[in-house]
Amino acid sequence: MSLILKRMLGFPSLFTKLLSGFLAVILLLTAFNLVSFFYLKRQIHNEIVKYNELGMNHAARGYEDQFRITREMVLSLNQDPRWTAYVNQLRQVKDNRAYGYINDVITGMKRLYTNPFLDMDNLIIYFQKDAYVVERDGTSSAKSMFSTYYASPPYPPAFWEGQFRETYAFRVFPVATFSEQTLGSARSKGSLIPVVIKMTPYKDMYLIAMLDAERLAHDLQPALNGNFYILDPEGHPLYAPSTGPNADSVLPTFDSFDEKHSFIQTGDSYYFYKKGKDTGFLYVNKVPVQSISAQLLNLNLLLLSLLAVVGLLVILTFVFSRRVHRPIRIMVDTLRKDEPEPTLEPIREIELISRRVMHMRSTHQRISSDLARKNSILRHYAYVNRLKNIHMNLSELRELADASLPYVMIVYQILFKEGYAEYQLEQEKGAYYIREYIDHIWQQSYPESVTIQTEPQQVLSIVFLPGESMETDSWIRHLQGVFSLDRSSYLVTMAESPIQPAGAPFTVAYSQVTGMLKQRELRDQTQWIRPEDGDSEKESSCFKALWEQEFQNRLLSGSEESMQEWIRKSLAMLEKKGALARDYHRFSKDVAGELDKLLRGLNLTATYETAHVPPLDVALDFYSPDQYAIWFRRLLDPALQLIRRKTENHDPITSFVMAYINDHLEEDINLDMMADKLNITSGYLSTYFKEKTGLNFSDYLNDIRIRTAKDMLQNLDLRIQDVAARIGYQNVNSFIRMFKRHAGMTPGEYRKKYAS
Repeated sequence: MSLILKRMLGFPSLFTKLLSGFLAVILLLTAFNLVSFFYLKRQIHNEIVKYNELGMNHAARGYEDQFRITREMVLSLNQDPRWTAYVNQLRQVKDNRAYGYINDVITGMKRLYTNPFLDMDNLIIYFQKDAYVVERDGTSSAKSMFSTYYASPPYPPAFWEGQFRETYAFRVFPVATFSEQTLGSARSKGSLIPVVIKMTPYKDMYLIAMLDAERLAHDLQPALNGNFYILDPEGHPLYAPSTGPNADSVLPTFDSFDEKHSFIQTGDSYYFYKKGKDTGFLYVNKVPVQSISAQLLNLNLLLLSLLAVVGLLVILTFVFSRRVHRPIRIMVDTLRKDEPEPTLEPIREIELISRRVMHMRSTHQRISSDLARKNSILRHYAYVNRLKNIHMNLSELRELADASLPYVMIVYQILFKEGYAEYQLEQEKGAYYIREYIDHIWQQSYPESVTIQTEPQQVLSIVFLPGESMETDSWIRHLQGVFSLDRSSYLVTMAESPIQPAGAPFTVAYSQVTGMLKQRELRDQTQWIRPEDGDSEKESSCFKALWEQEFQNRLLSGSEESMQEWIRKSLAMLEKKGALARDYHRFSKDVAGELDKLLRGLNLTATYETAHVPPLDVALDFYSPDQYAIWFRRLLDPALQLIRRKTENHDPITSFVMAYINDHLEEDINLDMMADKLNITSGYLSTYFKEKTGLNFSDYLNDIRIRTAKDMLQNLDLRIQDVAARIGYQNVNSFIRMFKRHAGMTPGEYRKKYAS
């Protein structure tokens, strides 16, 4: 084609090559589109049909899963024994006066009708005896519910009453429009699909799940272009389009849909269908033939448009080639001067341009590679490796983590408050923005500084100083002020290391500065821990022995008021001692351990574990004593309730034994003596005491004695022999052996460790 154009037009070879190349591309594209039109038209038709089949199958699976999950989730309510017990009370609400259980039943149902994946508008329990219902907004009579709040002509109150006489366990009813008829006005609740679920063995109640038909259609029918229907096994419509030209059209009979195929064509419509395996429902999507033909018509119009564009392109190609020819010719003549060969054949002009462009491209790649090698990502990677003491094979990476200047290492521990604590993505974004801001601040005055994120909620800055006399306090104060403005969302604890000399290893400084974070105080504010603030590893004084006995006594009393007073007093003592955040956490850990030990002794651990008590790990992020006060109340209130119930079951025999032990602890008390005082046998007393308290008589006696001994050991004026005598041990060696078996250490070791 190039030679033909050259002979016809007499233009230079570069122009002819450009023009012939453009024309060849245009002809190839034209040929391709013609082939596509004549040979692929039927295939496109099949793809459109297949697309509708896939959309139909997706919608059918979605509705089948929706009905199955709705049934399973509603029936799962019956697996909760407490919810079942509440419902049994409500079955005869007037006789049982069980109105107080209504909110508990609604709470159990809430996780269903609030689940966005169930598309459930409401969940209603219909009780036959008292003719009333329980639903998300409370309770009302069945007549008011279905004639006022969920009124629909196809479903009058008599219809729902009649369902008690039906023997099915699960049924989906046709979609209908429901409305709320109040004060002479009607408020539409939309189109709903009633689903009735009956629980075995209850015959006097059933549940109605009101599924939002419009939301289901939005979620499950986005790929369907026609009119969607759901037919029950008898061929009656459960769902049909409410609008559109085919809304009221008649479908073929149920027998016309052969299970061996997925669609049929009848008249001017395609019927794509799928039968549900679980429900037996038939899902049908009616697509007019014109809809599919219209898509092929668009293809034909596109082809005609393309042919018109081809003609225009031929004209533009000729004009463009003429305009491009002159500047390219000038560029080629310029490039020829640098070539070793004085002349080139016309056919090699494009080759010359390509060779020069490739040379410039390779030069650019070398420059880009050199810049990429020194970008911030590699630099951060190198610093992280040095912080973690990870060996780096590449010398270039080691050079990026330069430590030839004095530096200060500053670590920022981020603590997100309640609004962010439950959203991991928001925390990641917040930590990222904080790191970027910190890096921006340090780069202003110390361009060589680097800021990296070492942990999900921890950021580290390495600020390289031009000299060891430089100071960073002003910038840290600035950051402290900025973080304080946002303390409603998060808190930042900053720990600053001493100025490290040039070449000092990063690992040691990093270990030191992260250890300083343990000095965080329990305050709702941004904190700045400086090197002169003291040794971060210094242990705070432990006052466990001071509160242990009082805690046990108050807990065993079962009084919530007394326990709350103890919580306030203990937290005030910690605050007075200037306790750090870790001291509060250690105290909460000790209290939880002591509570567990006491509940095990009372045989209440299994019952307590069913209560929703807060885990210990959440206390790591607390920033105020008030949070610990709430945490302790949530931890101890269930235990107090259990102990009160257990105490209420105590009888005079057990009370007499406990009171006598407390009043005569210095005497030689034994089981036979107590049985003799009560005028019963020792075997009966032993069995009776174990049944009522969960402890053997001897274990209870020894536990009281050891607790009292721990208290007395705080008094340094008492000798160990005196303590033993006051709790009933005449032989001091027996007392030491018993104390060590219970406390894990001798009385002398205990006094040395805990006595103030």
